[in-house]
Amino acid sequence: MRFARITLGLLLALSGLVATVAGAVAAFWLVGPDNTITTPSRELAAKGLAVVSSPELLDRHGPTLHVSVSGDKPLFVGVAQDLDVRSYLAGSAHTQVTRFGLPAAFGTEEVRGRTNKLTPPGELDWWVAQSATGTQSLSWPVQDGRYDVVVMNADGTPAVGAQVTFGLQVHRLFGLCLLVLGAGVLVLALGVALLRRRRPARAEAADTREIPVINTRIPALAATAPAELPTAPAEYDDEQLAPAYRISPFHPDRVSPFAPLPEQEEEPAAAVADEPAAAFAEEPVAVVAEEQAAAVAQVEPAPVVMPVPATPVAVRTAPMFMSAAAVQRAKAPVLIGAGARYEEPAEPEAEETVPLAESPEFVKSDEAVRRTAALLASGALLLTTTSCGLLPPKNSLTVPDARPAVTLADAQAVVQRYNQLNNQANRTRDGKISATIEGNPTLAQTQAGFAIGRKLDAAGKEVSKPFSYTNPQIGAPQFASYPMRFVVSSGVSNAPGSRQLGVWQRQSAGDPWLLTHSVYPAKTTPVPSLDGLRTPDTADLNLLRAQPDAVAKDLAAYLTGGAKAPEAKSFAASPSLQSLLDLRAKTKASDTAEPYIASVNDAFLPSGSPLSFITSNGDALVFLSITEQYLQRVEPGSNAYWTSGEATAFSSMVKYTQSLHQDYLHQVALVIPTKESGKQVQVLSIDPQLIGAGGL
Repeated sequence: MRFARITLGLLLALSGLVATVAGAVAAFWLVGPDNTITTPSRELAAKGLAVVSSPELLDRHGPTLHVSVSGDKPLFVGVAQDLDVRSYLAGSAHTQVTRFGLPAAFGTEEVRGRTNKLTPPGELDWWVAQSATGTQSLSWPVQDGRYDVVVMNADGTPAVGAQVTFGLQVHRLFGLCLLVLGAGVLVLALGVALLRRRRPARAEAADTREIPVINTRIPALAATAPAELPTAPAEYDDEQLAPAYRISPFHPDRVSPFAPLPEQEEEPAAAVADEPAAAFAEEPVAVVAEEQAAAVAQVEPAPVVMPVPATPVAVRTAPMFMSAAAVQRAKAPVLIGAGARYEEPAEPEAEETVPLAESPEFVKSDEAVRRTAALLASGALLLTTTSCGLLPPKNSLTVPDARPAVTLADAQAVVQRYNQLNNQANRTRDGKISATIEGNPTLAQTQAGFAIGRKLDAAGKEVSKPFSYTNPQIGAPQFASYPMRFVVSSGVSNAPGSRQLGVWQRQSAGDPWLLTHSVYPAKTTPVPSLDGLRTPDTADLNLLRAQPDAVAKDLAAYLTGGAKAPEAKSFAASPSLQSLLDLRAKTKASDTAEPYIASVNDAFLPSGSPLSFITSNGDALVFLSITEQYLQRVEPGSNAYWTSGEATAFSSMVKYTQSLHQDYLHQVALVIPTKESGKQVQVLSIDPQLIGAGGL
């Protein structure tokens, strides 16, 4: 057990020392009272447009990430989902950090590409965290998902150079380090205590009591003082005492206590039988120890009658050349006495043999080991539980992230920005400004409207009055890639009888939000709720009355053929649809009556791919575009041209001998119901705009 105790103590001491050093270093050097592990400042440079971390580096969530940057140029630091960062930097040269090791070791990889200036990162709204204006640092509680840290120039130009410092704040980390430090000190002290523990020394029992002499050759210690012993010459002569028993030639009177006694005359047996008890009764004797009795009990000599002197002879005291214990061992084989009848001693009681596992010392040592092991197990369990509770959980998302296209606040900011820039563009009829907030087909309609306005109102007296979209309701589906879209339903400040229903699209992460589809249904027309709006999958489309592409074709055929077209039965009547049909029928009749017009043909065709969204009840909200060519054939030998009207913005005073045509672009919003509902397709609004005119 001594080996086990030393081994255990050594292990505990080493483990405690390691834990103490580790806890002290972690608590007072790496972490500190703010629970933050901070790396030294490290230079990160890129010839490209950004330095971006790999999403695998942020594979745990929960702690708070702190990033600080500094450099010669104004810098931007932000955190965003990987799908946004990949789209933003697609095709652009940048540096990717692929590996990180303490204290500040980075492994990087260069990604080749263009070095054209990007949209300034501060103008984009998809950052989940970013440095504020005038600062170059951020703090972000790490979330579950695939996120990247991006450092780039604030103006989006290439050649990034920054001194970067990272910090990770873990809740109660400093307390855990102190706990490890305290546990290490405790284990170290326990190990040292086990190493220094010694078994108490047992005092050797020394029995110097006088014992009776029963062997004539070995005298016992006598109680009589040495001065009372007769001198050697008076009892011993040279013939009786061998020289070997002389202690020193210079002191002939000193004789070894082990010298044989002089021979005595024998007395009758009767006297021998009667006197031993009395002789021994008067002589002081010592009781033989139990160990000596046990040793004598193994020898069974024949009974011998010892001669007993008439007068008891005093036995010389043995000089103490040996310790009392050594003398006792030397006397152990036989009982020593002055002379008596030898009697066989009593059989000693057999000692009970105790197994090692049941011995008191083993039990005590085993109990100490058990207590030590239990203490260590409890401490290890406490540290494990505490550390596991503080260990940030690993990210659970293993597939590419999907997120709402926009937050409510960002969508409202987009609409507000549109109101400002749109009014500015309308006031100056500037199509370039409109191009920063609109996309086709809405942009095509707007630019055509500006061209018509400049032609018909060159003085600018009839410019559009300022208006805005009010109380926007947002429907933001989830997207896992770009382009992303969201739908807005809002009021119109200068048209209380209608509302605006539009689709905003961002083609890539670095592009602005553009209004691509915009219609104005009457306020009395029911518009589906935008709550829970989502992009369709195959299962959703299979539940619809018809596929969006097929509905676009049927609608174009319906408009071309008029109210009597076979496709008309698929569509429910709506004010905007009926208004367009009535207008075209009246225009055809009027133009056909002209003498230079031989015939009129009006054809509608789908343009582009419909945009579909699934509402909460399973219906599809669809936005699509339809082109229209209104063709007038000129009578042979005649010519025709436009002298007034909107068409003059595209063709004025140009004579055509074969045909005239006007090109329209219609934006349509409709609802395709599910098969189960049994309803017809409902056209919410159809808004035309003349975008061109000409002829042959």
